[in-house]
Amino acid sequence: MSLIATDKYLADLVSDLSDAFSVFSNEAVKLSVLLARSENPMSPESYSELRKQSIVEVLAFEEYLNRKEEILAYLKVESRQDQCSPSHEEARFQP
Repeated sequence: MSLIATDKYLADLVSDLSDAFSVFSNEAVKLSVLLARSENPMSPESYSELRKQSIVEVLAFEEYLNRKEEILAYLKVESRQDQCSPSHEEARFQP
């Protein structure tokens, strides 16, 4: 899918979202690898490493969600501005 953004700010937001998702994806892979390598029973070192990686993954996912919320908020503001623009109002009320 190709996205042509005519709005620079929106393009930057989408780029940030893509970057945040890439970071999250990479951290999830690292956690998956650690889980696959973990021994049973788990050593304190392995547990600590897994715990640290899971925290990093959660933080990366939260960053992704924040970027997504920024885009949605921006699109809502843009939508409201379009609905309230004078030319839109004039077109709606002309006989």
